[in-house]
Amino acid sequence: MRGGVALVLVALALSGGVWGGVPNGPAVRAQADVIDQWAQDTWAYLRAAQTTSHHLPYSWWSPVIPGGDYANPAEIGLYALAWLAAYDAGRPWSPTWAETEATVSAILNQLRAWQTGAQAFQPHGPNAYQRRVFYQWYWISWNPPVVGANVGDNHLVPSIDNAWLAAALMTIRAYGAAHGHTTLAQPADAILSEMDFTLWYHPATHRFTWGAVENPQGGTEADYLSNENRIINFVARALGHLSAAEFRLSLAALAGPAGSYGGITVAQMAWDGSYFTYAAPALFVRELATEYGRQTLVPATQAQIAYARDRGYVAWGFSDCFDVGTGGYVQQGAPPAASPGAPETRPGLVTPHAAGLALITPLADEAIATLQTLANTFPCVYEPGFGFRDSVMVHPAAADYGQCSARYSALAQLWLFLGLANDRNGFVWRYFYRDPGVMQAHLEMYGGAQVYVPVVMAARE
Repeated sequence: MRGGVALVLVALALSGGVWGGVPNGPAVRAQADVIDQWAQDTWAYLRAAQTTSHHLPYSWWSPVIPGGDYANPAEIGLYALAWLAAYDAGRPWSPTWAETEATVSAILNQLRAWQTGAQAFQPHGPNAYQRRVFYQWYWISWNPPVVGANVGDNHLVPSIDNAWLAAALMTIRAYGAAHGHTTLAQPADAILSEMDFTLWYHPATHRFTWGAVENPQGGTEADYLSNENRIINFVARALGHLSAAEFRLSLAALAGPAGSYGGITVAQMAWDGSYFTYAAPALFVRELATEYGRQTLVPATQAQIAYARDRGYVAWGFSDCFDVGTGGYVQQGAPPAASPGAPETRPGLVTPHAAGLALITPLADEAIATLQTLANTFPCVYEPGFGFRDSVMVHPAAADYGQCSARYSALAQLWLFLGLANDRNGFVWRYFYRDPGVMQAHLEMYGGAQVYVPVVMAARE
C-alpha cells in the first residue's frame, strides 16, 4: 500500500482464463466463436509481414494503395502491448512466448535506441526530442527506422501520442515484473524514466499543449476532459510528473459541458463527438465504474446508437477514420457535441473500431450486434485474415452507400483488438493497475478509497 491506496482484487472464476473461458448455451457459444474469429483475423493482420517492418506496424496498409510505412509513438506502444495480449489469450492462433518476447524486446530496444541516441543513423536529426520523448512519425521501412525528413509533420512533438506510449509501457513493465521477464520490464522502465510530461505542461493555465514542431510547449492547449487528452493528465500523475495539487488543478482546468440527444444526457461532452475520445482512455483507466463512466461514457454510447437509428443507418460507430475508397482521414462524430458544427463530416460514415471500443462498456451486446451487422451487410468491410477495414458508408441515400475504405488502420485494429482483450479477461486493466502510481492517480481523479480490479487466473500465469 502506498499513500493510503487500497487495492481490492475481485477474482473472476473463468475456466482456463482465456478469452472469457467456456461459455454456456449454444447462442452464447456462437457469439464467443464470432468474437474469437474477429480476434484471430485482427491479430493475423497486426502480425502480417506486409503490414509491418522491423517489428513495427504500418500506420495504415492497403492492398491497392502504396504507402503507410510509418508509425507514431501511440501505434508503436499499443502494438507492443497487443503482442502480450495475444500471447496471454492462450488461443490456438496466439503467438508463442519466444515470438512474443523477441518482438516486444525488439520494439523496446528500438525505442530506447532512438531515445538515447545510441542509434548512430540519424539522417534527419536526433530520433527523439532532447533524448526524452518521441516525435510524431517514424519511417519504419528504413534500415534502421528513423524519424522522417518532413520537419513540418514528422518532427512535431506530440503529447497525446507520447501519453499512449507511456500507458502501454507502464502496462508492459508491470507484465514483465509480474512474470519475471526482465527483458521487458527493464527497457520499458528505462524508457519511462527518461520521459517527462512537464515538457507540455503550462503551470499558468494548468493545461497541457498538444505540441508543435520541435516545441512541446507549442500548439493549442488540450482543454476538454472528454477529449482523449485526459490520458495525458492521468499518466503524468501516475509517473509522478505532477504533484497531487497540480493534478487536481489540471483536471479542474478541463472543460466538460453537458449536452443531450434524444433525451440522453451526456454529462461531459467531447468537442466533436468522436467516439474514441470518450472510450479509448478507458482501455487503460477503469472508468466504467466511476461517475464519468456512468454519466458520460455510457450515455455517449447510447447517444451514438440512438442517433444512428434516428438517421436510418443500419449500424453505428462515429469516430475519426479514413474515408471510403482512397479518401483521406476525416473527423467524424455524433451528437451531442460541444462544437457548434455538425459532428458528422461525412454523414453515414461509420468505423468498426468504435464498436470495438464499446465492447468494454455495459453495451457490449449492442457493439457485437453492430459489428455483426457491418460484416453481414457489407461484404467489403470484413475479410478473413485481415479483419475490419477502417470505414464503410451506411447512409442509404448516399451515392457511395456500401463502399468501404481501401485502408486498414493500425490504430483502429489495435483499439479493436485491445477492446476484445479487455472484454474477454480484462488484460490491460489487470496489468496497468499493478502500478502503484496508477492506483494513486485513479483514486485522486475519481475519488473513493478502493479500486476494484478484475483478476483473471489465466492458464499462462
